Amino acid sequence: MSEPQPDAPILYEQDGAVVTVTMNRPEQMNNFGGGLFQALGEAATRFYEDDSARVLILTGKGKAFCAGGDLKTIENRLRTQDAPPARSPEAQRRSYFQNEKFTRRTNIYKPMIAAVNGYCFAGGLELALTCHFIVGSESSEYGVLNRRWAVPLVDGGTYRLPLWVGAGNALYLIQTGKRIGVEEAQRMGLVQEIVPDAELMTRARELAAVMAAVPQSGLTGDTEAALRGFGRTYDEGLALEAVIGSTTQISGEALGRFVQKGYDPDTGT
Repeated sequence: MSEPQPDAPILYEQDGAVVTVTMNRPEQMNNFGGGLFQALGEAATRFYEDDSARVLILTGKGKAFCAGGDLKTIENRLRTQDAPPARSPEAQRRSYFQNEKFTRRTNIYKPMIAAVNGYCFAGGLELALTCHFIVGSESSEYGVLNRRWAVPLVDGGTYRLPLWVGAGNALYLIQTGKRIGVEEAQRMGLVQEIVPDAELMTRARELAAVMAAVPQSGLTGDTEAALRGFGRTYDEGLALEAVIGSTTQISGEALGRFVQKGYDPDTGT
């Protein structure tokens, strides 16, 4: 297992094929200050480029998963009228369309689990939605609380949230800014599993271990087809699935174990 740096804004730890990324600003509810957001982007790139890393678990240290933006910094900038440095139109386009922010990555098809351990608000909810599904602790809470200060969703919330929970539920959360518990979040389809607080990481690692053990080509191929299919027409989505599926390498070794009745029903190993 790799050794984390205890004072870093995130902790990146790899145990076998499973990477755990822990947001490490507990006193600030793991908000985006202190270089955390940039560090998350670097962690996503590291995970993406490392063939030995098969599954990522994203979680937070302390009582918050992530409370979103650094509101004190935003307020100070507005109060002092300290505008960010001017950038050319070309630089702005690169920032929006060619950056490697965690929430802008759309090409990671290796599984990413959000293990939500507490407050998951505003930009923190957008981080969770960047992952592929959510395991929530019994005490976890969710909401678009940035509605209270007219701070917009700019990290995928307005796109991903309706995909996860449907238009009505998404607009209900976006417009009311309501803070909801994990059971209501699961009812909406936002959270896939609820576990006791003390068992959150154990359960996330159990799921990660299964996904890391199965043949990877089918898992990542089907994930790619699902993610690339969002927003496409019916015909386009089926054609895309057919292209990706026809180029996926089926595991003859795993099938052989199945035929010979010598396989693990969860992983095929």
